Amino acid sequence: MSIDVPLEEFCQGIHPYGPLWDHCLGYWDASLKNPQKVLFLKYEDLKKDINSSVKKIADFLGYPFSAEEEEAGFVEEIAMLCSFENLKNLDCNKEGEIHAAYRAKHSSFFRKAEVGDWVNVLTPSMANRLENLFQEKLGESGLTLEINSN
Repeated sequence: MSIDVPLEEFCQGIHPYGPLWDHCLGYWDASLKNPQKVLFLKYEDLKKDINSSVKKIADFLGYPFSAEEEEAGFVEEIAMLCSFENLKNLDCNKEGEIHAAYRAKHSSFFRKAEVGDWVNVLTPSMANRLENLFQEKLGESGLTLEINSN
């Protein structure tokens, strides 16, 4: 696979709402300025420790789990209900289309949900270019997005 345009232009051209880094930085900045209003979570962190992330979300929403709820397995149950596998298999996510700036099947938003699956989509050269682009765009914000995991 080769890209005949600069990677930055390619990334902007394929997403109708603008480049991903603009969205990430906007929410990142908002979470730093107003942490009681904006919670910023990375997918990789959710995958590493979903139960801690579920508890963090509950705390953020003002509904922390009680000791009894944790002991009863509520955190794990919510994590299972919100899991990729469960959501992927809901009828509403298998059928239908989104009609926004482009048409896409609901099912197209679900891939494997594996951290590092980029190796099946991007060449190492493309991944390096993308990582360098993100580093350049995120600058000194403190936000890091790791493309290369090797």
